[in-house]
Amino acid sequence: MEIDPSKTAHLKINHASPDNIPWRHLGQYKYRILSDGTATERRLAIIESAIPPHSDGPIFHFHEMHDEGFYVTQGKVRFHTPGFPPLDAKPFDLVTVPIGLPHKFSNPFDEEAVFINTITPGFFVKYFEFLEECIGQGKELTPEANKKALERWATVPMTGEIVGRYEEFWREKRGEGSGKVNGVGKQKDLSVTEGSGEVKETNRV
Repeated sequence: MEIDPSKTAHLKINHASPDNIPWRHLGQYKYRILSDGTATERRLAIIESAIPPHSDGPIFHFHEMHDEGFYVTQGKVRFHTPGFPPLDAKPFDLVTVPIGLPHKFSNPFDEEAVFINTITPGFFVKYFEFLEECIGQGKELTPEANKKALERWATVPMTGEIVGRYEEFWREKRGEGSGKVNGVGKQKDLSVTEGSGEVKETNRV
């Protein structure tokens, strides 16, 4: 393979120190953009988020164009997907959410939760900026504002009725006890890497 240094002359390692990046506010939540995606031609963006205690988090939704990773650094974050028990991620746990999987997260605990959020591709970072603009300063993030912003960024907000359909679907599948979904085996769920370093991939039955 021929190597031409001129083809990568525009590339560089990018370094971000959180100490130099101020927190921004989305109502009762905080976030800061560690990497906005410009360094990777929007293939990857990274955001740090803080959720106060006893917070419901965003509404149920799924993404049509990007996968997400959540690396918890403080407190605990509860992840929800319709039809299954919630998953509590502690510091140094990693949760990955694939395109198309309905989900939300919350912090029902007594301590502020902080996590690093990876977004691939990284265009969804603009959602946070748009939402910040929508709700303005000093206001709470409401489900209505959340829904309005999600719809602009290839993300489908889910009503209670739709969430109920998913829950009913999985109740019926579990009742069959075959371990198969539409005859094609188990469906991938949220995958979790424990703080011990062991990678675990959860299969839905």
